[in-house]
Amino acid sequence: MKSEQAIADRFALDDLLTAYAVAIDTDQVTELTRLATEDAVFDYQSSGGPRGPVAEAQQWLEKALAQVPVRAHLIVNRRFDIHEDSACVEAHFFNPMSVRVPGQKGDIWNPGGGFYFVGFRRTEKGWRISELVMLETWRVAVGVRAAGGSSGHHGA
Repeated sequence: MKSEQAIADRFALDDLLTAYAVAIDTDQVTELTRLATEDAVFDYQSSGGPRGPVAEAQQWLEKALAQVPVRAHLIVNRRFDIHEDSACVEAHFFNPMSVRVPGQKGDIWNPGGGFYFVGFRRTEKGWRISELVMLETWRVAVGVRAAGGSSGHHGA
């Protein structure tokens, strides 16, 4: 049977991964600073982004997500490997989203998915992300229109 500490660690890591997803989906990428170690590395190369420190990841995410008005990515099938002061997780992600395309009426439904490989380190402030690698393995694009044939925007 798992110890109380192991169970508490598992919940803390799960909460941290969820906080990451919520920060991305709610345009709060500045939260990555709070969720990560000072020397953390974020790798978004598989989706055209950088591999680098938190500040570089935040800058890229702010720009990239500005073109994604609808998103709610889900991190599922989480497999944790927890040691005393370090841990890692391999998890699948599914990212239902729409993308604005300049010059096109309506958004493109652009779901995708893949894997996250995340390293964690226990710090004096609790568990933090020390490395996050997103490996996007698939994405599709389908044109969609909002109800009534509009682009979903109201007004003149």
